[in-house]
Parts: sequence; C-alpha cells; structure tokens
Amino acid sequence: MSAGIPGQNIQCAFPEYHPLNDEALRRIVEFLLILGTLFLLDIVTTQVILRMGGVELNPLMAGFVVHPVLHLGIKTAILLLIFSVSLVAEQRVKGSSAGFYCVLITLYIVVVVNNLFVILPALPA
Repeated sequence: MSAGIPGQNIQCAFPEYHPLNDEALRRIVEFLLILGTLFLLDIVTTQVILRMGGVELNPLMAGFVVHPVLHLGIKTAILLLIFSVSLVAEQRVKGSSAGFYCVLITLYIVVVVNNLFVILPALPA
C-alpha cells in the first residue's frame, strides 16, 4: 500500500550518514574529555558546597547530589548520551558536534565558576 497518485513512484529520502574521519573523531573525544573534566569539577565543587551547608540550585538534581556515587553515575550516563548524540550529529552534518560541545562546555564553565565563587569566600584566610 502506498500513498500518492496511482502510477507515480514516490521516493523517500532517508538521511545519509557519512563515516567520521580520524580528525573529527579525535575532536569529539577531546571535547568529551573537556566536558567530562568539567562534570567532575561540578561534582566535586557541589559536594564541597553541600558539606559547607549549601544547597543544590538545580531542582532536577537536588535529590541526586546528596549521594556522590549516584551523582557521578548520572553525570556519566549524561556524558555517554552526549557522546552518542554528537557522533550521530557529526555524521549527519559535519562540524555540528563542535557547536554542540561549545554550548555545553560554556554552560559547565559557568556552573563551575559559580560553585567556586560560593566556595572561595568561605575558605579561611
């Protein structure tokens, strides 16, 4: 069964996935390592803030950050999801993963810097 005018051929174009070259894969892995480092810094600084009596500002993560291992597990799962999405995006549109990672890296730089601004004034002089 097909839709359309009888007797006409309908072509359905599916997106074509291009293989990744070594340079693109290397760039994705480098961005992933940077983002993973920022995730780890976020986890560590968040734990320091919680031990100082602070609270998690992200309501979606508030229940998870009180358990450091669970927090790490969730961030690891998110990182793997980001890696998978970036691979598919890069195969469909060359260079798209760079923009994707730049937005996420910028966001987590802001998060870590915010956490440091909470921690540093509380350190003894």
